Amino acid sequence: MLPRVLVITGDPVGPTMAGPAIRAVELARVLADAGHRVVLAAPAVEPVALPPSARQVAAGDAASLRAFAREAEVVVAFSAVVAEHPWLATGDAVLIVDAYDPGLLETLVRRRGEPLNAQRDWAGAAKRHMVEPLRDADVVLVASERQRHLVIGMLAALGRLSPRVVAEDPTLESLVAVVPFGTPVGPPPASATRPLTGSGGLVAPGSKVALWGGGLYDWLDPVTLVEAVARTRDEGAVAVFLAGAHPTPAVGRAVLVDRARDRARELGLLGERVVFHEQWVPYDERVDWLADAEIGVSLHHAHVETEFAFRTRILDYLWARLPVVCTEGDHWSAIVAERDLGVVVPSDDVEAVAEALDRLLSTSPDDRHARAERAALVAAEHVWPRVARPLLDACARPHRAADRRVRTDPQGPLGRVTRAALGVAGGARRR
Repeated sequence: MLPRVLVITGDPVGPTMAGPAIRAVELARVLADAGHRVVLAAPAVEPVALPPSARQVAAGDAASLRAFAREAEVVVAFSAVVAEHPWLATGDAVLIVDAYDPGLLETLVRRRGEPLNAQRDWAGAAKRHMVEPLRDADVVLVASERQRHLVIGMLAALGRLSPRVVAEDPTLESLVAVVPFGTPVGPPPASATRPLTGSGGLVAPGSKVALWGGGLYDWLDPVTLVEAVARTRDEGAVAVFLAGAHPTPAVGRAVLVDRARDRARELGLLGERVVFHEQWVPYDERVDWLADAEIGVSLHHAHVETEFAFRTRILDYLWARLPVVCTEGDHWSAIVAERDLGVVVPSDDVEAVAEALDRLLSTSPDDRHARAERAALVAAEHVWPRVARPLLDACARPHRAADRRVRTDPQGPLGRVTRAALGVAGGARRR
């Protein structure tokens, strides 16, 4: 029987979810489909569809989490959760830390302009959430090769890359595994509604929607899209922003929404050619919004967060066969350019974005179809069961990282697994 797995997210789970909760749900599904008995723990839960061998529980405090951790042989937890519950590293379970979101880099960008002492406090907390959990991880999950390089550097600085670790894992692939965000298996289901251009929709029928299909976070650049719409030759082009309040209250209010809305008002575009949807779209309903758009847009400024970002919204665009307009410099922009999935633009370049919108909106049906087929192929390469394969392998054969094995009871269940895996007759403590 495969090991029992506890998946923990610090975000609420339910019909309306942000990225970390979505990732936790999808990884729990993949693990359960593979035969693991899975518990998905979150501080607040509403029912979501899970396989029969998985269940979801409300467990946000240490006392409730401990009860489930004691029953698990593997714990998969977002890095910030491990930072808040460092005791997760002291039990018998193998600890897999999900570090796919480089929160420290986001914080450094988000808090610019605040008083210096406040910036230091925020950066210190973000560093603790991002770096400290790596000290005790048996496996670290990242979303891209760029992130993998970043994490290996942090592990080296923490003293984790010992001769023993490298002797057992020369490529460090067992210690740092690339598990990107994924897409559902198969094409998007037929859309049931047209929330954008249909009867009673957000924009006029016949509008050509450039959709901003995710949160408006401070390290992104929606204002350039607002200004670009004003300069498009195609007067049917409309920018729609999903600007609802984040489902995790601790994230707080996105001030960038006000900045983009104010700029649209100044240009006389608000409500007609620039529209803000004031509710967070439920996860299972996003397909309706994607299917009713012409283009997916993701823009950012040039800064340290860009280099290691993994824009999950672009995966949604590709799953929906949408052409993409995105800013250069991050993981996905390189793929969009290489696979001809849309147009990559320089940062902060309004004219380039306007030209990209006009170019994609005027594409011939044959070219549009060909680009949609290429998008579908990339999406198929990123289905959840495929991208989660390194996690499935780690959970099927759980083992301590070599430098952490000395903390394992050689007579306990994990000690026996470790000895068998290594073929060491004297147990984990023998040198």
